Amino acid sequence: MITRIYVGVDISKNWFDVCMSLDENAPVKRFSNTPDGHAKFISEDSLSCGEIRVCMEYTGGYEIPLALACRKAGFIVSLIDGGKFSLYRKSFGRAKAKTDKQDARLLARFAQERKPAQWFPVPDEYRTLRELIRHRQCLLEGKKAWGCRSAFTVESEMVTAQRRTHCELLALQIKELDREIAARILAHVSLNEAMGLLVSIPGIGGVAGARILAETGPITNYNSARDYAMAAGLRPIVLHSGMKTPPGKLPVYGNAELRSALYFPVITSIRHKTGVFEFMQRIEANGEKVKMTVITAGMRKLAHIVFGVLSSKTKYDKDKK
Repeated sequence: MITRIYVGVDISKNWFDVCMSLDENAPVKRFSNTPDGHAKFISEDSLSCGEIRVCMEYTGGYEIPLALACRKAGFIVSLIDGGKFSLYRKSFGRAKAKTDKQDARLLARFAQERKPAQWFPVPDEYRTLRELIRHRQCLLEGKKAWGCRSAFTVESEMVTAQRRTHCELLALQIKELDREIAARILAHVSLNEAMGLLVSIPGIGGVAGARILAETGPITNYNSARDYAMAAGLRPIVLHSGMKTPPGKLPVYGNAELRSALYFPVITSIRHKTGVFEFMQRIEANGEKVKMTVITAGMRKLAHIVFGVLSSKTKYDKDKK
């Protein structure tokens, strides 16, 4: 008989709290969120035997080093959405305490009751590419913001000069990142092949293809085109309750960065009347007049095309439906 140990981990920037028992009054230990702290946690005597199932929340990146260390040690790791866990916490009533230690206990209980899916990390090349792409997006937003500030005339020549210099510096950093991203894609066969398939789709260029590739990861992580659209937050979800009218837009869920990466190729398709443009015209002809709904339908169609091209390892063919 396999002994399963459910471990709840509430993680933050500097430390993480661990509950290794389902007992409500079980002690909660705190470790530093560093490689030494990870090693100390993994070497705990209570984790030396049985099947160890570790459950923690997505935090935007603080959880990844610990999750990788746990998988390397042979633990089964589950990463859950913070919104889902928040609803689970609220199910115990408003009087339930909200502390790091209490969250660690609840995460252990959540793992035992809900059996969350096992987390599988993306390969290193995809993870590095995603970091580069997201950093590039931050620089683009910064360049746009500083460009707007530079448009306002000020009396100080130093302020004007430094604003201009800052914009020029950001432009140089973006160019340097573009070269690094291109080199990374060329250096890995899987990335290079996938990139060649993506740019064969009308509306997807080099920048958009790199963004979609980075946010998608290995296409084998998705069982179907519907699952891929769901991951991007583009699969319609019906919300009916009694006599209430369902809202005229999709509920916000999924990977917002992937959704954004699919949005701009659709806009390009509309501008050049190619790709998913004909499909969107049919949607509009069916009576749908809300512009954003039509665009969202085009994004979902594009997500299905991306999945088909990457999963079949075949370049886009407009004659195939």
